[in-house]
Order: sequence, then C-alpha cells, then structure tokens
Amino acid sequence: MAYANLTTWDEVLKTFYLPAIQEQLNHDTPLADIIEVNEEDVSGKDATIEMHYGRNTGIGARADGGVLPTATYQKFKTATVPCKYNYGRVSFTGPTIAATRDERGAYARVVDKEITGVVTDLQKEINRQLWGCGYGVLARWYNGGGTTTYCLQRLYRSASYAVASGGGNAFGSAFGVKYLKELNSAVPVVLSSMSSASSASFTVDTTNIAVSGYTEGTGSTVYDTITCTNPTVTEADGTFYVRPASLGAVTTSGGHRLEMMGLRGIVETGRIDEVAIKDEAYSGVGLANADWLQGINTGTYPWFKANVDAHPSGRYAGTRAISDKLLQKMFDKCELNAGKGIGPNVIFTTQEIRREIIELWTADRRFVNTMDFDGGWMGLEFNGIPILVDPVDAIAGEIYFLTTSDIQCYRMSDYDWMSKDGAILSRISGYDAYEAILFRYAELGCKRRNTQGVLCDIAFDED
Repeated sequence: MAYANLTTWDEVLKTFYLPAIQEQLNHDTPLADIIEVNEEDVSGKDATIEMHYGRNTGIGARADGGVLPTATYQKFKTATVPCKYNYGRVSFTGPTIAATRDERGAYARVVDKEITGVVTDLQKEINRQLWGCGYGVLARWYNGGGTTTYCLQRLYRSASYAVASGGGNAFGSAFGVKYLKELNSAVPVVLSSMSSASSASFTVDTTNIAVSGYTEGTGSTVYDTITCTNPTVTEADGTFYVRPASLGAVTTSGGHRLEMMGLRGIVETGRIDEVAIKDEAYSGVGLANADWLQGINTGTYPWFKANVDAHPSGRYAGTRAISDKLLQKMFDKCELNAGKGIGPNVIFTTQEIRREIIELWTADRRFVNTMDFDGGWMGLEFNGIPILVDPVDAIAGEIYFLTTSDIQCYRMSDYDWMSKDGAILSRISGYDAYEAILFRYAELGCKRRNTQGVLCDIAFDED
C-alpha cells in the first residue's frame, strides 16, 4: 500500500488546491469577487497611479490681433499604493500525514479540512479588509465590563442611542462580536487604543487577550460582551480591537496599516487615521502625523475626495429614512464625475437597508426589478445598475455607490503557497510536524475617488 509523503502532498497542493483558490468565485465574498485585478502597474513593492487632475488653461477667445492665451499644461499627480501581505498558516504532525494512505483514513479528512478551511478563511478575511480602512478594526469598546470581560458596541450609533462615555460614534460601532464569534482561547485578540486626546496618537497593546466566550445583546441593548483572560489594559474612549500583530507602530507614511485598504477608507473626504480613531469624546482627532490615502492630502488636492452624504448634524450623529431623492442625488454626483454609462455601475449595502429600499418602493406600488451583475450576482435594479448586498461585511447604515473601473486590486502575487525552499510542506524544526503557508500580496487602490460615493446614517430596523 502506497503512503502519502511530502512529495505527493506538494503535488496535491499545487495541482488541486491552488487552482481552486485562484479560479473559484467564493460567493461569501461578493466585494472581492467584483473588483478588477491589476498586476501590470505594480513595480517592486508598490503600485503607482498617474492621476490627471488639471487641464491646460491656455485657451480662450480673443479679439482680432489680440494677445494669444498664455500656454499652460496638463496637471498630473502620482499616487503610491504599497502592497499589503496576507497569510494563512496550517500545520500537521508526521503521523497525520502518514495516515492519509487511502480514503478510509480519518486523518485524510482532517488534512483536507485544514487546507480548504484556511483557503476560505483567508478569502473571507480579505473581503472583510476590503470594507475597512487598513487599521484592522474588529470591534469597538463600550463603557462597562469587568475584570475578565469587555463590552463591545453593537448598535448603529445615532442620537437615540447617545451615550455619555460609551465609546462614541465611529467606524465599527455596530460590529459587536460579529468578527469575534469564532475566536477561542487559542486565537487571541490584541487590543489597540488611543493613549489620549492631547497626544493625538494610539498605542498598540502587545498583551494578547484570549477570548473564551461571548454574549450578544438583544433589543435595545447597546453592547455585546466577550469573556477573556485577565485583560490588562484599561479601556478608554477610542479603544478598538485588532488581530494579533495586524497593526504596527505609527509611521508618517501609513506603514502602520498592515491590512489592505477598504471602501471605508477610500470613499471618504479626509484622513484615514480619523476614520479609525474618531469617536464621540475625541471627535475629529487624528494622528499627529496625518495619514492620507495614497499619500494625497485632500486639503491641498480637493479633487481627491469621494462624495459623502451624511446626516445634517454630522456623520453618526443621527439617522434619516431612505428616500428616492437621496439615492438619486448620490447617483448623480458620482455620474457627473465618472461620465454617463461609466459610473456608478454598482451599489453595495446591507440586508437591513435592502429591506428598507424594498419597503419604500413597494409602498409606492412600484415593481421591484432585479438584474444580474458580473460573477453571477443579482440585485435590485436602480437606474439600470444593481443594488448588491454583502451580508456579512457591508457597513451598517451606509449605501456605497461604486465606479468599479476606478477601483482596482493591485497585486504582486495571487494566492500561492510558500515554496522557495523547494517544498510546500516544510518541516517545523524540533518537531515531528510540517506546515504549509498560503499568501497573497496585494492592495486596494483608487484611481478616481470622486467617482465613488456613500449615503451615511440611513435608518433601519435592527435584526
């Protein structure tokens, strides 16, 4: 009877698992599915985008014999998109590999589950990152807790849920335990928090918090709780949670952002650090060293701003009902910059807001049409483009209008297995065990930010 060995497993990983990773459409990751991949404009560790933002003004009408217009030039700005590096790691003992001799071997199923599992997990992790801002926000702290518990905000923040010292209104305030449910004591979470309002910085706590359980709030309860082992950090307004080592020390270039950029950072008018750090107590405070998307200061270059329509009192300060007028105004803003028939070409939102839109349209006795989109996705139709839903990662209370031709995934490497030392399965020194490491080097970049838009602070019924 032939036993599996490291050589045969290398071939399995190359010829079976790898093509499946690269070619399949994972229908739990709709945003990742529709974003175009660009490998041509990646050089070294970065991608560069040449942005045309100014016309030649040496034009105009003159009188007969008048002085001709002064010659000027087209204006360009180069943006840099540094690649981010994501990994998935699995390991097996020697006896586990040896036991994969036939289909009856129980361990064969274990190996298969681990390999396919890490593939799915990494894909879903990247889809989550594509909705974020690069800071790895998994949850936000809410006032309260005990010696072995933390409270996490779980309701979309608005005036009706105002809390004097509850952590504030910010990106991630509705996550609750959504991204922590599947964690356990073997998969710790690292706490990241602002040090103070005056220093305009944050500290990354390196003491892992081992999550051993959670409780979800119900009804009007504004928080979930996680049970953890001996938390050592005193929570304060601005505290948020990230995966271990997924956020580095602050740098001037945004190098502390180790995750991929996402829509929350791209469809924005200002600084990326304020997206992650802003909260009720420290409204508008960011890092001392400003963190601009792709290095472009929107104060100096206002054309590099997305279209953001928030509540009249400010983003997260209240909620408003969805209306056709709101939808049409944002569509028109994006179309004006993108061009008719170019963008926006897709709308993304949550299941809850899709229900609000259906209720709005059916109340007016209108037909609710659907249409197909690339990758097999189907959504409600609005102005000839689909309204798609990302059921897990879309941001509560927000509707994104995207011109996908201006958003690309700049990729150094597609999903692949580390094999520079000649083998995909490598021995772990000092143990009868082997590991395989899956990786992907890529970053989300934006060529034209003003063709993207978001409707914020939309009211909806909590699930």
